[in-house]
Amino acid sequence: MRGREYSIPMLPTTAQVRTLPAPFTMTVPEDTIDENGHMNISAYFKYGSWAPWLRLGELGMGDDYIGRRGMSCFTVEHRIAYLGELRLGERFAVHTGFAGRTAKAIHSVSYVVDEEHDRLACTMEIVHVHVSMETRRAVAIPDDLTGPIDADIAAHPWVTEAATGLTLRR
Repeated sequence: MRGREYSIPMLPTTAQVRTLPAPFTMTVPEDTIDENGHMNISAYFKYGSWAPWLRLGELGMGDDYIGRRGMSCFTVEHRIAYLGELRLGERFAVHTGFAGRTAKAIHSVSYVVDEEHDRLACTMEIVHVHVSMETRRAVAIPDDLTGPIDADIAAHPWVTEAATGLTLRR
């Protein structure tokens, strides 16, 4: 059986990435360091997956969204690329944007920037499905939220171009 071809998409510059909101700006904490002496993959996953959640909160899906509207987003697919290590005490930021959406799904991208070396340390793409918390099934994203999400996508078209190709089913 032959392996699948793997290629890294065109990576954005750190200047481009810094045009996106950064829900996290911090230094690598000691409790995230693994046996290899760098930040463990679980920390990249934690910050990379929370960043779009926080950004969606700013766009209208805040902490009260589940209770108030009975809806939320579930992650159904993700892809992580590790591009450089982060070591104890080094400064990093997690910026997030959106590569696209359908009526019921959103494709987000988080970029972990190594501020010490001015480079990307990690990219994380996620496909989120908008769901009813009652039925646990996909439902349309409300119209009052699609506008802000679409505006965010339009403001940063390079995010769509740099995305690896996780697909949103229509």
